[in-house]
Amino acid sequence: MFSRIFQSNYWDNSWKNFGNAPKCQNNENESPEDKIKPDPLDPKNIADSIIRLEELKKASLSKTKHDSDEVLEQALSILRHTESIISSIRRASVGMVSEDIEAQTMISSVEDTPKAVKEWLAATFTKQIFGRRQAVEPPKFRSIVQAVRASMYVDKITRKTSQAPVDVSPATLMLQDQLNNWDIDVFKYDGLTGNKPFRGLFGEVLRRYGLVKRFKINLHNLENYCALVENGYNLHGNPYHNAIHGADVLITTHNLISSTGFASWMTDIEILALLFSAMIHDVEHTGTTNNFHICTSSPLTIMYNDRSVLENHHISSAYRYLDQPDSNPFDKLSKDDFREMRGIAVEAVLGTDMSAHFTQIKNMQNALFNPSTVNRNTAMTLILHCADISHPTKTWGLHKKWTDNLMEEFFCQGDKETSLGLPNSPLCNRTETLVPESQVGFIDFIIVPSMNLLGDMFDALLLLQNEEANATGTKSVNYKKVDRPWDNRLSENRKRWKELVTPKDETPVTPAVNGRVKEEETESVKEKVSHPPTKKNSTTDQPSSRKSSSQRNSQTDAPSSLNGGPKILEEDPKTVSSPTATGQSAAVVGACP
Repeated sequence: MFSRIFQSNYWDNSWKNFGNAPKCQNNENESPEDKIKPDPLDPKNIADSIIRLEELKKASLSKTKHDSDEVLEQALSILRHTESIISSIRRASVGMVSEDIEAQTMISSVEDTPKAVKEWLAATFTKQIFGRRQAVEPPKFRSIVQAVRASMYVDKITRKTSQAPVDVSPATLMLQDQLNNWDIDVFKYDGLTGNKPFRGLFGEVLRRYGLVKRFKINLHNLENYCALVENGYNLHGNPYHNAIHGADVLITTHNLISSTGFASWMTDIEILALLFSAMIHDVEHTGTTNNFHICTSSPLTIMYNDRSVLENHHISSAYRYLDQPDSNPFDKLSKDDFREMRGIAVEAVLGTDMSAHFTQIKNMQNALFNPSTVNRNTAMTLILHCADISHPTKTWGLHKKWTDNLMEEFFCQGDKETSLGLPNSPLCNRTETLVPESQVGFIDFIIVPSMNLLGDMFDALLLLQNEEANATGTKSVNYKKVDRPWDNRLSENRKRWKELVTPKDETPVTPAVNGRVKEEETESVKEKVSHPPTKKNSTTDQPSSRKSSSQRNSQTDAPSSLNGGPKILEEDPKTVSSPTATGQSAAVVGACP
């Protein structure tokens, strides 16, 4: 029924009946403009439906039996419209809950995924209580004017600075050479900066887009502001959610909009807002999840009423820094620009709440059926979300390091939970967590679908703009699909994790019960694993010895005899096609198991 309600033909026929409904109304002189499809959530239209039903009731009393069928049909038309109103209200209020139930059902239906991994995925990437936040509809991707800016931006985005830099430090030189490199080693860059990555990075990124000059950004204030952001990130000494992670997300966001050409269709203020959001999206992260804050009734939970606790804190902290003396680099922005920038930043950072993941993905999937309806803010929010969880899309060395840091942060939370007498959150138990299985599940269920959707969004929106530009003669270029540098990395990283779950020399695959090898077959497995080939590197490729679940260190010794996570359906490119990030930000950046 719902599918019929929202089809355009249904609406047209339904409202055509309205025009001919009660004969007591004079609709003969009604103009085409008066027959425009109304908003089903408009109170005026709801009241109008009630009035029409009352009029039909009165009119039916004077009609003969011959006319009764027509009256009933008109009444049915109005009732259908009323049903659509109720359905729309219901979708707006509980749509997120329904989508979460669907997502949880999907996760729980995969039989070969360990229970702990399923629990973590469901707890982290779904939200069953909170409703959808309603926002004012921003402009759509329909502006032809933006297409004119494409050729102007292509060189500006990718070129290196034309003038020799005053600061020729190793960190600056590394940025000049590798900023556009998808696999830039941000750990190395952070070391070259003395753990102060934003002071040079943010300014360099803004210069690449000409934004420093465009918005008259105060460089002195910019350096002071970046120092505050760095201190905020390192406030709690987190292994994962620290300034290095923030720098990595900023660089990844830059690469996503520059390498694909997407920046050509963004306004200057949108680019500034998105890059700013990427830099500050996890500032003052506590190293614990939203769920931990809620379970312990922390002051942040009380302040933000259990809703996107950390994400609200990040954006609030970032704007508080702007009030510090000599720390507002955006003081020359007009009021309208500053207001627009803040609106984008707030929505994008709140969009990094992992519990809203499936809702965000499903909304974009639905919108891409008609790309012209895609909301610009929604598109930018998806870009930041994907950048936040993108570490599985980097080289194995970087991805593995991010995963180790993230798991250590999880385990620290588990230690706190144990000391407080609370049950361990999913993946937070040092002795029982299955790291390879969790990463395979994370890649299959979260990263691959997200990155595939992101690539599809880029293709759909850029193709639409290109067609509009060609139609108007503004631009004449044959559109080429965007490159997806993350695909190969994601495939390789998943393969490496699967090898840690089931070593190559262990064939056939040992059947498992509840993620554990059958007891009678354990001894033979131990023998094989305890004598690995000499060419293998036991610290990176596979564990060198078998440990019991109480002895295993999940960061270095992966369980080699455990069957892995969900299988990727290669035959369904829409479900799995583009790798994203392994655990760096998606795995639990602001996650709440």
